[in-house]
Amino acid sequence: MMGTGTKIALLASMLSVVMVSAHAEVFRWTDKDGKVHYSDNPPADIKAEQRKMKDNSVDVTGPGFETTRAAQAAPVSLYTAAECKDVCDKARKLLSERKIPFKENAISTPEGKDALGKLVGKKEPLVPSLQVGGKTLEGFEAGAWNGVLDVAGYPKAPS
Repeated sequence: MMGTGTKIALLASMLSVVMVSAHAEVFRWTDKDGKVHYSDNPPADIKAEQRKMKDNSVDVTGPGFETTRAAQAAPVSLYTAAECKDVCDKARKLLSERKIPFKENAISTPEGKDALGKLVGKKEPLVPSLQVGGKTLEGFEAGAWNGVLDVAGYPKAPS
């Protein structure tokens, strides 16, 4: 039976081995036939480049598979205007909390307003408006926006 101190020492020893191997040095060289080799021990008679290996961690900060797939099939565009303060902030927050990549289009000209009007089918369109693939929603209503994002395959907001 090991005591607590022995267990901690053993664990620390194992972790130090793991940490050392995560950033191990390797050597790269090319032999006389042009073949590239990698090893932790370079040959004595050949000049080898010393390199540091990176760890095998995976970047999980970017969009996940579901989000990437949904964004390719149904890209998201948010239409806002300068006079749309609080409600446009709520719209941005909903998209950000769900980690949905979106393009924001600030409507600031009569031409921009006309283009949004054609998109939603009204002469006087409301902002914010949301376009998810071929589906457009005029005005902000969280339930409707979440519903169209769900149907498009975007992941739900983390709880």
